[in-house]
Amino acid sequence: MSYDNIISQYAKFVKGLTLEHCKEEEELVYKLSNENNVIEKDGCDKPYIKVLKNDRVYFIYYGVPTSNELWPFLNALIRVSNNVVQLDEKERSEAMKIKGNIKLFVTPDCTKCPIAAELLYQLPVINENINLEIIDVTEYEDLGKKYRVLNVPKIVLNDSAEIPGGFPPHIILKMLIKSSEKQ
Repeated sequence: MSYDNIISQYAKFVKGLTLEHCKEEEELVYKLSNENNVIEKDGCDKPYIKVLKNDRVYFIYYGVPTSNELWPFLNALIRVSNNVVQLDEKERSEAMKIKGNIKLFVTPDCTKCPIAAELLYQLPVINENINLEIIDVTEYEDLGKKYRVLNVPKIVLNDSAEIPGGFPPHIILKMLIKSSEKQ
């Protein structure tokens, strides 16, 4: 199935970003290049897309977002581009209590992964203390093994706290806060 028409609609609202990528064969990044700076890197073994705005890294997607992961990725680009989130005041307040590196492990066919991704993509937009990495374990099997990913979605905070990602967003936020406070 081709997502070209949908991506072109999203592209109208994604502006002012730097999209650094390597081995992104789907050409997703180039379909978004009209109003954005695209940097192609060489010398990597696997694909990734790094999203920056004003020299700040918002997130890195290790792999190429397809199927269920494409929609949250495109939504994230719009949110970063326009500095907009869909979190209520309580969620915003809770998001500010989280610090560190968040890794979200996903697969393209996971049905619960987009829910966790939609939440986590918003966190670095409002909290500069969060470094977000989305990792497609079908592409990055080595990282899946390193972090003992048996089910997705799986969240790892600061390389130590492991959080199942299949919970509702408000529960995920509470678990991230609790884990962040312990470190």
